[in-house]
Amino acid sequence: MSTERRIPDRLVGPLGGLSLLVGLASIVLAYIFIIIGTTLYFDMNGLDGVTRTDSIIVLVTGVLLVGVAYAGYKGFMRFAT
Repeated sequence: MSTERRIPDRLVGPLGGLSLLVGLASIVLAYIFIIIGTTLYFDMNGLDGVTRTDSIIVLVTGVLLVGVAYAGYKGFMRFAT
């Protein structure tokens, strides 16, 4: 049974909107995390006490948020009719 058949019709529209909001928020946060992670990795921001490991964690978090944004987009495309 597909997802569209298990979800009531009155919830399909709000789920599509929610998926779109999740996707948009995630891509904005991903951009911020990737830019900050890159500047931390190359010591371009002047913060003291930030290790390379910390900067890689920030960078990987940004990449994971890109995946969440993609999932939000796919959810929007599935539910928006």
